[in-house]
Amino acid sequence: MARLPCAWLYLGGHTFRWGRGDQYMDVLAGDVDATHEDDHRVGRIEVRQEGWSDISDLATQARKWLRATAAQRAREQ
Repeated sequence: MARLPCAWLYLGGHTFRWGRGDQYMDVLAGDVDATHEDDHRVGRIEVRQEGWSDISDLATQARKWLRATAAQRAREQ
């Protein structure tokens, strides 16, 4: 479960959620809106120690995750 405040980003069929101070950004399947639960979690992205400064940092990491996991996700479908 993410801490507040949270940032959510919907990109590439996944919701990326990061709670300020969390060590990981959660990757949730689908457009799950602003949920704090982990029911749809399909992955995690480690957060740098200094965290992220804004939503563009989250978007950059989300795109990297989407590229890195594209082949695996295609096989699962």
